[in-house]
Amino acid sequence: MTTSVELLVLGLAIVAAWLSVRPAPALDWERLWKTILATVIRGDVEGSGGDAEVWWARLAVVPYHPAGRRPIDKLCRPSVDAIMVPAVEGERALVERLAGKATIAERWEEMYRTDVAAEEALMLNPVELGSAYDPSLAIAPTIDWESVARWTADTQSAIARRLKDVVVVVVGHASEDLIAAVPHARVSVVPTGLQPDTMEEALQALCPQSHERLIVIAGQDSVFSLVQALHAAPSLRDRVMTVISLSGDLQSPEKQEWMAKNFQHLDFDTEMNRRTLYMSVSSVVLESNVMVDQSFPDPAVPPSGWAPIESVDLGLLPLDDQSPELLARALWVLLCFCLSSR
Repeated sequence: MTTSVELLVLGLAIVAAWLSVRPAPALDWERLWKTILATVIRGDVEGSGGDAEVWWARLAVVPYHPAGRRPIDKLCRPSVDAIMVPAVEGERALVERLAGKATIAERWEEMYRTDVAAEEALMLNPVELGSAYDPSLAIAPTIDWESVARWTADTQSAIARRLKDVVVVVVGHASEDLIAAVPHARVSVVPTGLQPDTMEEALQALCPQSHERLIVIAGQDSVFSLVQALHAAPSLRDRVMTVISLSGDLQSPEKQEWMAKNFQHLDFDTEMNRRTLYMSVSSVVLESNVMVDQSFPDPAVPPSGWAPIESVDLGLLPLDDQSPELLARALWVLLCFCLSSR
C-alpha cells in the first residue's frame, strides 16, 4: 500500500520536474533593447578605463524603468486610475511618486534617474535575464554579452553570418555607422522622399533571390511611405521580416486617419503565414516638455484570430543624444534577436 510519505515524495518529484521544464519568461522587447544599449555603452566605458559611476552617468540617455509601461502617460498624466490591470510590481508606487511632481522634467528624473529600480534594471548582469535574452542563441554559440560589450571582430563576423540572407535597408536615417559596425553585412540605402510605389520598386529590387528577406530601418517621414508601400504590395510584405521606425512621423491627422483605416491585420496579411515585427522608437528631447507617441498602432485582432502585425513599442529614446556608433551596434544585435524570434 502506498503510504502518505510516498505520495508526498511523488508529489514533490512531480512539482520539481514541472519547475525544471517551465518555459522561460517571455521576451520583453523594450527591456532587451535598453539592455543592449546599456551593454554597448558599458563596453565603451570600460574600453576607456571608466567605472560603474561613469557608466551610470552615460546611461542618462537610456530611459528605462521596469514598471514604466506607457511612459508618456506616466510622464505627462500620471494617474493611479490609468494603470493597466494587472499592475506590474512597483508600478502603483511609482505613479504615486510621479503624480507628486510638477513637471515632466521632474518626473523624468524621478522615474529614470532617482529610482533605484531603474538603475538596477539597466546595470543588471543581462545573463540573469534568462535564455530569452541570450545572444548566444540569437547570434552564435560563441557570442555572449561580454562579446557584445567589447564588440569583438568575432561578434561582427557572427552577426554578418547570422544575417547572410537578409538585406538591411536604411531609409530616412544615416547608414554610415551601421555599415562600419558590421562591415561584411548586407546594407543598402534607399533614398528619402520616395512615393509608395517607387519605394516598393526600390525595395523589391534589393532582394532578387527568392530566399532573401528584408529588414527595414526607417526614420521620420520615410516610415509612412514605407507602410503605404507594404499595404499596397503583398509580395513585398512577404519579403519584409521587420520594420524598425526611428522617430517615425505618423502623427498628423491625415496619417492617423490612414493608419486607423488601413494598418489592420487583414490588410497586412502575408502568404508566408508569419507575423511581421513593426518596431518603433519614440524620440524625445530631454530639455523639452513635449512628449509624442511615435509607436505603431496595435490593431484589433480579427475574428479569425490571425494577427500578422506584431506592433512592438521599444519605448522612449533621445536619439539626438545617442552615440551614432553605439546606436548602430545596438541595432545590429536587436536585428539578430528579431530574426531569431521569427
